[in-house]
Amino acid sequence: MGRRPDEPLIALGAVARPHGVRGELRVHPYNPDSELLLGLDRIWLLRDGERRELEITGARPHKGLFLLTLAGVDDRDGAEALRGCEVAVPRGALPEPDEDEYYHADLVGLTAVGADGSPLGTVSTVIQYPSVDCLELRAEAGIREIPLLEAYVSEIDLEAGRVVVEHWEDFELRAPKRSK
Repeated sequence: MGRRPDEPLIALGAVARPHGVRGELRVHPYNPDSELLLGLDRIWLLRDGERRELEITGARPHKGLFLLTLAGVDDRDGAEALRGCEVAVPRGALPEPDEDEYYHADLVGLTAVGADGSPLGTVSTVIQYPSVDCLELRAEAGIREIPLLEAYVSEIDLEAGRVVVEHWEDFELRAPKRSK
């Protein structure tokens, strides 16, 4: 699974703790319906801005999570040192979404425009709330959270690099946080 230097890494889950004494890791998936981790040869471990690529030598489902064995992680201490790391893959390793489906990571960086084509900002992240996912739009004027529902996001055009937002003025404009 080669990775282009500019290709983003997509987090699939997080290392919770060791499993047993032979270096096996308990990984909690972010999407419990995905079995992608079972078919991979390599993963990236992410923590505090650092990235480390490792070969998967074993993977199996276990009680709603996954148990992974990684090359070079041979004992409980080695596995314990990885607790809290995010498990990620290059975007290209993800299966292509069906038509009218998309990955949240693909929305980040898109230009948001109003129904009349006026620029509203850039999608900086997708926030997952228990009731709805929201696009966070950043502009010079501030930040807005727009529910990712058809009533508010009427079009997502990945090829054109834009999302069309309806009724954006109904949502609070927050001042951007100032860096110190």
